[in-house]
Amino acid sequence: MNLHPFIIIITGVLVLLWAYAALSKLFNLHQFHQALMTQVFPRWVGKILLYVLPLSELILVGLLIIPQTRLIGMYSSLFMMGAFTLYVGGAVFKIYDQYPCACGGLFAKLGWYNHFKVNVVLTLIALAGVILMEM
Repeated sequence: MNLHPFIIIITGVLVLLWAYAALSKLFNLHQFHQALMTQVFPRWVGKILLYVLPLSELILVGLLIIPQTRLIGMYSSLFMMGAFTLYVGGAVFKIYDQYPCACGGLFAKLGWYNHFKVNVVLTLIALAGVILMEM
């Protein structure tokens, strides 16, 4: 298994990202639930995401930590960050009928445009991790 120093750094960044995301949701489950109920998707989707998102983020942490599953974790991180970036991009470029709340932890304080920029950077970091691990 290639342990290029950048792979270690990227893995660390992504582990911190997903651990923070999952734990902030779980420790503020009521607030997270309220936030999901104000999003642009149907309420039943929010009820599913209430449990699926934090669980998925914790699974990503595990995949990234275990060397044998790290590549799967990198690809999964790229997919999740890409999906989140597209969703936030929808708010930035005003494609939704209703404006979703910028709920959750540090990102709520950033505003949509800065949130979008951070997400693009994190998506590119995950892409770099995939590329470096595939070399």
